[in-house]
Amino acid sequence: MEKNKTIIGVSLIFLEVTLLLVLFTLIPNNVIAGIGGNTTVTTNLTIGNVWPEILEVFLNEEADIVLSPATTTTVYCTGVLRDYNGEGDFNKTNATLFDTNVSTFDDTDDNNHHYTNSSCNITNSFGSYRGYTDDVYHALANCSFEVEYYANPEVWDCRIELADDSGWLDNSSDTVNVSELLALGLPDTINYGLVNATFVSDENITNITNYGNTQINLTLEGYGVVQGDGLAMDCTIGNIGTIDADYQRYNLTASNPGALSLSEFEANYTNLTSVMATKQFELDFRQDDGSNEAIKESYWRIYVPKGVAGTCSGSIIFGATQAIGA
Repeated sequence: MEKNKTIIGVSLIFLEVTLLLVLFTLIPNNVIAGIGGNTTVTTNLTIGNVWPEILEVFLNEEADIVLSPATTTTVYCTGVLRDYNGEGDFNKTNATLFDTNVSTFDDTDDNNHHYTNSSCNITNSFGSYRGYTDDVYHALANCSFEVEYYANPEVWDCRIELADDSGWLDNSSDTVNVSELLALGLPDTINYGLVNATFVSDENITNITNYGNTQINLTLEGYGVVQGDGLAMDCTIGNIGTIDADYQRYNLTASNPGALSLSEFEANYTNLTSVMATKQFELDFRQDDGSNEAIKESYWRIYVPKGVAGTCSGSIIFGATQAIGA
């Protein structure tokens, strides 16, 4: 009897194990949370801050920067901004304009090669600009610089930096050329004063100023009434009434003070011609932001021959050139 009970007990245990094995075999290998064989669970999150972006920068509308003599030129640098937190998340933009040949982004300001604008304007409503259409996520950074006439003629970079309300940053840049500027400045007149007939005038010292951004030589040409007439001056009275071009002379390198005879005058000065002549002068452009040192003296005299009287006048055409002087 006891033996039969034992056999029955073992048989029941074997049967239970077999049923459990069958059940586990029928359960799918991959079970997704939920009830059933395959169940899809939706995931979600809410994004907080996103990075602000500068999509593109346009320096001077991507045209070469052309400077103006003896003054500043306003140069505009515009950045297209985007922030998917909304245009209200734009906090601040600043910009740096620098000569890539001799300067760097973090250099100090210098009118020859480096400018900064720490408070560019942000325009949220702009309609459209260079293929970009305004919406609640886009804006423009408008940065301007007053660039001096003696800024280096090189490739310049404008880099705009953007910060959002969380202090997250982005930057981007654009480059264009600053064109060479050949320009000079002189007084309105060269006045030789009162000169007697058959005498050489006192020396007139005339300052020439480089108002460009590159070293210059000079071109010189003179006339009495019209260009090419071979005269230095036309006079109001006298039986001849004119002074030949050969009698007006200059020295671009050295002063010869005091009274001079005609021969000394001719030996130390070069005659002004009615045909344009290129002369070596090598006047460098301005480097000092505090004062203009790009100034050099030239020295002038005139001889008054017989046959002229009254008052006389003529014209001298000064030109700036990079050609090698003679």
